Parts: sequence; structure tokens; C-alpha cells
Amino acid sequence: MKKTVFFVTCSILLNVIFISCDEVFLHISGKEADLQGKWQMDNADTVYYNFQNSLFMYQIYMKKDSMSQVRGYYSLYGDTALDVRLLQRDASFPLDYLGWDTLYSATTGQDTIFMAYKIERFTKKELILNSNSGKLSFHKF
Repeated sequence: MKKTVFFVTCSILLNVIFISCDEVFLHISGKEADLQGKWQMDNADTVYYNFQNSLFMYQIYMKKDSMSQVRGYYSLYGDTALDVRLLQRDASFPLDYLGWDTLYSATTGQDTIFMAYKIERFTKKELILNSNSGKLSFHKF
């Protein structure tokens, strides 16, 4: 009986620790913590948006068993808006097909592409973004 109580207590404590990792290690909470991780685009099995403490990564499988990715940044404004920026210099493939706006850098030559999204729905497992390019729907991967 003591072993069972000990096991249950340890399991509960470990679960609480792992659930609150974003708050403890990344110093984020609320909607920001819900956004963290990998989101798979619905109706496009090969596209992923990844969020980690203001860093963003766009991933796509363009060929079988070959993933391409581009890194950037994001800003979350509560549960109403999300801005995403990708660094074009880091892209190993053209990003024109995304249809995002380009922010030109006059001094560094490191142009960035940018998209501002309105958040239609945002839960721990579902994310629906809307922009002038259309609606994107994601589920937590």
C-alpha cells in the first residue's frame, strides 16, 4: 500500500512539473504557453508552424523524406493577433509562394518576410489564423 501511495504521489508531482515547464523554464504563461510547440496545418500534412519563446520556425516537406525549414520570430498579442517574420537569408528554398509581405533592410541587406494574422480561434489543441491571404487552420502536433 505504501508503494502505491508513493508511486501515485510521485506521478502527480512529475505531471505538475512537466505541465508547468513553459512557465518555469521559459518564463511564459497563459496563451503564450499554449502556443508553444509544433502545429500541423490542416489539409496540408507537410506544413508545420513551430513556436518557442518568441522564436518561430516554418517547416515543410517538399520532397519525400526531405524537410526544409526557415527560422524567424513571432509576436503574440493576447488571443487576438499574431505577427510572424521569417529571415529570407536563412531560407534554402524560395518563399515567394507564401504571399507574405517583404520588409526590406536598407542597412544590413537581411530582408524579412512578414505576415500579420488575426486569431479566429485559439485553444491548447486548435489554432485558426486569418489574414488577407485567407484562413489557415492548425492542430497541435
